[in-house]
Amino acid sequence: MRNESGNVRELAGYLRRRARTEEFIDSGAFIKAPERSRFLGFGTLAGKRAWRIEVDAQGGEPETLWIDVESGLPLRLEYLEGDGPTTIDFSDWRTIAGRRVPFRAVSSDGDPRFDVVEQTTSMIVDGPIDPNVFAPLASNTIEAAGVESVPLRDLDGHIACRVTLAGKPYTFLLDTGAQSVVIDTSVARSAGIDQTGSLEVRGAVRAGGLSVVTLPPIGIGEATLRGIIGTSLDLAGSTRGMARFDGILGYPFFAAALVELDFKRHLMRFGPPDSFEPRGVRIPLDVDRELPEAVLRVDGRVSAPFIVDIGNSGELLIYKPFADAHPGLAPFTGNTTRNIGIGGSNATFRTQVDRLELGDIPVYRRTTDVVLATQGAFADRVDAGNLGLGTLREFIVTFDLSHNAMYLERGEDFDDGARRRDTTGT
Repeated sequence: MRNESGNVRELAGYLRRRARTEEFIDSGAFIKAPERSRFLGFGTLAGKRAWRIEVDAQGGEPETLWIDVESGLPLRLEYLEGDGPTTIDFSDWRTIAGRRVPFRAVSSDGDPRFDVVEQTTSMIVDGPIDPNVFAPLASNTIEAAGVESVPLRDLDGHIACRVTLAGKPYTFLLDTGAQSVVIDTSVARSAGIDQTGSLEVRGAVRAGGLSVVTLPPIGIGEATLRGIIGTSLDLAGSTRGMARFDGILGYPFFAAALVELDFKRHLMRFGPPDSFEPRGVRIPLDVDRELPEAVLRVDGRVSAPFIVDIGNSGELLIYKPFADAHPGLAPFTGNTTRNIGIGGSNATFRTQVDRLELGDIPVYRRTTDVVLATQGAFADRVDAGNLGLGTLREFIVTFDLSHNAMYLERGEDFDDGARRRDTTGT
């Protein structure tokens, strides 16, 4: 798949599993495999009675199909996305070359303000297709004469670097947990960048306020990142004044470059993919959702996907759905606090995870915030939580998203935490 900024990725994880089930449904093959379906009961949608059937392809993710009892046509497809279900409602069915086709589809995560409507205006069957449609996708990569090095800045427990935009210098947060490049609305205005539309941001809470922006070339050292479709947001307002930066370098930067972060030396080394050899232990990443997700083993007994999030200053976050599914893994302490992110903050309690395995590297007694939210990015039901900068600072970290990998090399001051004291009282 290629995103709006030209970053290409081959689906290999969660979205690939979903695609398998969608193909299983679209092809009609699920009808001949009743063992892959489960009747969930009846439902009513737009005044029509429907069968609700959960379909799960071999190696796929379960999705629920709502089928009109009278016509037999699909009314809705429902699947898990982030903190809850996303639905696609089908209507305006027409017959094209003997086949029934929905000309209208409405995707929703439950907030109608941000529904996405897809309206088909015409369809050609068995017509010629431009050969360029089938040309291999080429990914957008950073333009650099070689390997660049730029200093890192500490910002209240976060890391940032200097960039130039429209000839002016700015400070951008480095955040692998952000799916886009974000600029503050004041930066967009001063740089004369048009802000279009109204989008939803899933941060600490779900909120509006995002707009789409076409960014001018971004200078990072002597390198240039072009062709980025980003977003704008009132960063200070959405973080209650905590944001002391002008923008965020998220997934499109890390997907376009090979990036090494040496926190001890306050240095970022980067270049086009394959421009240098990464060092350390290789940890596979799933980037299907335009987030680096790594499977980590917790407490020696549970393996689960975690977002590798250098935009989070803590050592480890665990989401409520995962904590609820594994009682005792992160003992309740009553030590309550707040986790601040884009959009606001969430109530948490602070505890410890006794052991966390990063590939074959164990670390111990990680300070852990268990987020109690039921909505927003920190209530995700796909991932277990976030591996934060507090843990990753112990390493020299290299992100090689073009090859779905992260590399960890123990830093000079590496401490596995085995001698930390137990603060949970358990």
